[in-house]
Amino acid sequence: MPFSLTTKTALPWIAAITGGILVFLGYAGFEQFYLEWICLVPVLWAIRDQRPGRAFCIGWLAGIIMNIGGFYWAIEMFRQFAGMPWPLGALGLLLLAAANGIVLAAWAWATRLITRDTGWNVAWISPVIWTALEKFWPEIFPYYLGASQYKLPLVTQIADLTGILGVSFMVVYINSTLFAATEQWFVKRKIAIRQLLVLAAVLAAVLIYGQVRIRAVDRQAAAAKHLTIGLIQTNHGAGDRRQGPESQLRMHQEMSRTLAASQLLDLIVWPESILGIRLKSRAASLPPGVLGDTHTPTLFGAVLLLGEGGDARPPYGSALLTDGSGRILGTYEKMVLVPFGEYIPFGEIFPALYSLAPSSTGRFRPGESLEPLLFGKYLFSVNICYEDIFPGQVRSLMRGGHDRRIPDVMFNLTNDSWYGNSTEPMEHLALASFRSIEHRRSLVRSTNTGISAFVDPVGRIVTHSGIWTRETLVDRVPMMQGRTLYALCGDWIGWFCALLTLAGIGRALLVSARHDKPSQPFVETAAPKYKRRHR
Repeated sequence: MPFSLTTKTALPWIAAITGGILVFLGYAGFEQFYLEWICLVPVLWAIRDQRPGRAFCIGWLAGIIMNIGGFYWAIEMFRQFAGMPWPLGALGLLLLAAANGIVLAAWAWATRLITRDTGWNVAWISPVIWTALEKFWPEIFPYYLGASQYKLPLVTQIADLTGILGVSFMVVYINSTLFAATEQWFVKRKIAIRQLLVLAAVLAAVLIYGQVRIRAVDRQAAAAKHLTIGLIQTNHGAGDRRQGPESQLRMHQEMSRTLAASQLLDLIVWPESILGIRLKSRAASLPPGVLGDTHTPTLFGAVLLLGEGGDARPPYGSALLTDGSGRILGTYEKMVLVPFGEYIPFGEIFPALYSLAPSSTGRFRPGESLEPLLFGKYLFSVNICYEDIFPGQVRSLMRGGHDRRIPDVMFNLTNDSWYGNSTEPMEHLALASFRSIEHRRSLVRSTNTGISAFVDPVGRIVTHSGIWTRETLVDRVPMMQGRTLYALCGDWIGWFCALLTLAGIGRALLVSARHDKPSQPFVETAAPKYKRRHR
């Protein structure tokens, strides 16, 4: 008896650990995307008859495991970016996993609370809650479950209607329906025909929509004007102390000259932070030799100081677009800075915090302009580093600035070398690829050490480099027109799910306050029987 009781008590926690492992193994980088269709089933089973508070703890354990596996590269990031020794880096990973894991904990708590006290079906309330949390829970590194499906273009095309949140909704909906159908079979010995038919109908609609949109977008891209763009990846990591900034610049110059001599290019793109420069104003010119004397327009990343030499203000992380003679056509300054790497939270209010930080912690100014860069008759939307994993930031940039000049193509300049030889570059690229679907624009990504890539307006990664390789990439990129529903309406599905979640929690708390209701599983074994009492 004690053994069976101990086993019964431990099984939900084992199921939570199993679910957490399945989540990160099914994510981009590990590439077992099919595991994401069942990864939450063990967690739903674990919380099926628990009190909401206990469900929170079970979900939190699953979330911590999920994030430790998914963000294991954070140890190297803390070492490279913030100068921490590895024990502190490991502690940083645990804290990051605990913070991000609250998303799964809150999902488990709300799912159990609402289904217990309202009778709402777990098959649909579970994805509603998950989508609301993905939209509103603040995270340093957003982790959208839908990104796991980036290799399935038929499934991901709904992102031009709903954004990546809609794909996350679908993934959780599959999990929840499979769990509900399985639970009903084991408890009532009945097949959940209606729920399974609804799931089949929804999946069929998604796949048909995907096929129709892929064909339409491909036709539009084929008819569009194209630019031939070359990417330079030198394999020069930020943590490589053997090579100084002069060597890094020289490699970009040499590789650019070689590439420009081999074929006709409309544009050469370099990654983030290739050189540091000071300009009196943005309306300036650079000596052509700085960019390799290629006589080819170049878009490159720089640490930019503006003003006279006595100006002590922090620099910008910038992207500069120049013509073939070195004249600056436009600049973009990074707006979403990396905490503890490019700034310290509250550091502007309490400057002493910077003196307490490791010497490797940078101090940058955030940009303010959302304007696209004009390149001839085309408009470029540029973002830097991990800005491309924030759908809201890219959507703001794709609005076209003050005059609503909608960009024709998107660029991202990145340095992912902080994360070592890990799954992070693939995770980053997978997340970024959804910006192409959301806005039906090509995404051109140039990185120091990989993965550099061309992503087409369907979200397919057409061409990509390796990780920690020295190579160049060239592709013809379509200049697309038009706007999507997502570009116009944004994360409407996140707001809608948030309202439903709040309504469900409110109703559940109201019912709970009226009745001291005992815990019930998601699917009850039989209807309760009542006897009429007569006086």
